[in-house]
Amino acid sequence: MAASRRSWSLSLMPPEIIQKIFYKTPAEALVRAKPTCKEWYSLLTDETFINEHFNRSKEHFLRIFDTVQIMDPVTTTSSVSPVPNELLQHPFKIDTLVYTLMVHCDGLMLVGSYMWKCRDDGSRFSNLALWNPVLRNLRWIEPSRSITTSDYHGIGYDKNNRSDGYKILRFASRPWEIERYEGDEPEVEIYECKTSSWRTLDVELDMDVNIMPICVAVMGNMYWIAFRDVEEEEGDDDDEEEEEFILSFDFSDETFKDICFCPTSYVNSHLSCFNGDSLSLLQQDQTSRNIEVWVSSKLGGGDGDVSFSKYFSLSGPDLPALRVHATAARPVYCFVKPKSVIVWCVEVEGKVTDKAFTCCTLYEIGEDGVKCKRETERNYVRDYSRAFRCGYVYVPSMIPLP
Repeated sequence: MAASRRSWSLSLMPPEIIQKIFYKTPAEALVRAKPTCKEWYSLLTDETFINEHFNRSKEHFLRIFDTVQIMDPVTTTSSVSPVPNELLQHPFKIDTLVYTLMVHCDGLMLVGSYMWKCRDDGSRFSNLALWNPVLRNLRWIEPSRSITTSDYHGIGYDKNNRSDGYKILRFASRPWEIERYEGDEPEVEIYECKTSSWRTLDVELDMDVNIMPICVAVMGNMYWIAFRDVEEEEGDDDDEEEEEFILSFDFSDETFKDICFCPTSYVNSHLSCFNGDSLSLLQQDQTSRNIEVWVSSKLGGGDGDVSFSKYFSLSGPDLPALRVHATAARPVYCFVKPKSVIVWCVEVEGKVTDKAFTCCTLYEIGEDGVKCKRETERNYVRDYSRAFRCGYVYVPSMIPLP
């Protein structure tokens, strides 16, 4: 009889080799590997390993509707899981009947919503939670007040003192709505996850600034595209024009800052992260459909100056409209190759016909043109309701909830 052969096993490999393999393994697979043995569990729950794994992880797209979908933009493979029972069973559950906010930081999603219907006392039903879609953990946060359409939220941390943990920002930018629904003066508040408490900041925010609701967290701080009316020189036909700039909130000194002007001003201007330490702008002209992609200098530099430079541009009559209607979802995008982006957006096929439908579509767009187009979801409806939020840029992580 032939001698029995010892079967190969990953557990027999040296720990340093296993660690290198795990660095390249998707977070979802590592979560399933945790119970394998004590050694693996110890490694996969180690804070240093978790942070390093996150730093090496690539951007994905996250979409929440009937299910939670985390999609690799390159391969289009997805992990699909149910929407957490805690959200579905909550009295003010997050679904298509509520306004929902999503803010991403380090693989954690800040999730908030309010009901259109008000309580008898005039306040609004609302909830706020921190959620890790990979770990499927969720933590409810009691808002200091009901969430309204005037509220903006952010999540970040003090870069100079990470031991303080994550902080949640809430502020209002439309005072007329606050007076209508709440009757209070606008406030800026911080929630300390470490102490589970809210506190009010003595910070002023220019209430004449119009802030776009979609934001991005980079290196612990929050960033928004904002607009401000400025007076034109005497003799011009119009009295005012609008300047577009980047507004930030620094969690280290807890202040708002105008960090730089946007290179151009388009209605279709979309903000994202670039290379983990910079900002990017994807802009499209509504008439010509010309596309420009800009990237900023590194954030948090010693001199504090931030500026944008053109990464690449594209023109031509056959370019797709990345946002087909003002009520449709804004596109999301990430960088996977030099001088190229992958964009996830909503389209409508068969407009004004009985066979009209919406679909979520992936485009790979580079300086050489549109390289590919892939449909990822189709819904036979005649409006944008099912795809109101196409998705979010998301980095899967095993970072535990604070």
